[in-house]
Amino acid sequence: MGSYRHLTREDREQIATLTAAGWSQGKIAKEVGKAPSTISRELRRNALESGRYSAHVADGAYMARRQRPSRLESDQRLGGFVRQRLSEGWSPQQISGWLRSGAEPGLCAMAMETIYAFIYRVGQRLEQLWRFLARRHKRRRPPAARASRDTLKDRVSIHERPGDVDDRATLGHWEGDLIICQRTRPVLVLHERKTRLTLAARLTGKGAAETAAVIMSILRRFDPALRQSITFDNDTCFARHGWLREALEMATWFCDAYASWQKGGIENANGRLRRWLPRRTNLDEVSDEDLQEIVMTYNLTPRKCLGYLTPLQALFKDLGRDVRLRFA
Repeated sequence: MGSYRHLTREDREQIATLTAAGWSQGKIAKEVGKAPSTISRELRRNALESGRYSAHVADGAYMARRQRPSRLESDQRLGGFVRQRLSEGWSPQQISGWLRSGAEPGLCAMAMETIYAFIYRVGQRLEQLWRFLARRHKRRRPPAARASRDTLKDRVSIHERPGDVDDRATLGHWEGDLIICQRTRPVLVLHERKTRLTLAARLTGKGAAETAAVIMSILRRFDPALRQSITFDNDTCFARHGWLREALEMATWFCDAYASWQKGGIENANGRLRRWLPRRTNLDEVSDEDLQEIVMTYNLTPRKCLGYLTPLQALFKDLGRDVRLRFA
């Protein structure tokens, strides 16, 4: 018997395509080379509310499940110590400071933010550990009220970004953001800094795992030279940026807090896309075909900063190809 192999991204994309084409689970299993029970479990576990199966969402959920549990979950003694101190009225900051002082031999140091994340972790909701906090908030304060470097692990400041990236001198450096309208499903937007080429894909929500999975799905189709780095703001939907470094070997940079203007290229692109997608738009009523037509219209519009080339022409020009367009 051959060794067991997890479903890959390519497997999931094939499953999504064949499912949409109406293939039976047994036939899909034979085509993918997996047991019918594996296909059935995959479709059941990762079905969207609409019943549709999305390879992007499924791959993000898989990667999220593969993440190691919190130290406070795996270390029962440490978890018990934190719970006991919380019940005695200690704040996460006081618990962290006490552990860092080395006063408890055998217990590792723990950052205050890690304790807060543990308290509000989905798996801990039944314990209602928030009841022991001074202000007893059931939900975590919004990200804007906290230092972004605490919520975004391994965050690297935009001020460490090389000069050739800042100057748009080299190809393959991107910016990422979301377009959100009327509490509907957001749209992920990727913008190449030098050529102004812009790409977009619909998300089911603002989950960090799905966001990273969709970004990887889009950019892995490009040559590695065309995916060197990406710049984000401090939205927690980009918290899984480490996956881009591991899977695509891309550098990731983050703007200062409240300074989205530091990624001005995509802010400008989003403003232009808002001509077709104003904030009152119900994005659930915009088909994927219409969304891609809007993006293509943007990429086929000449820009003064490109010498009146379109972003698509600018990309091909940098790749050594002369593409001529006519609209009349």
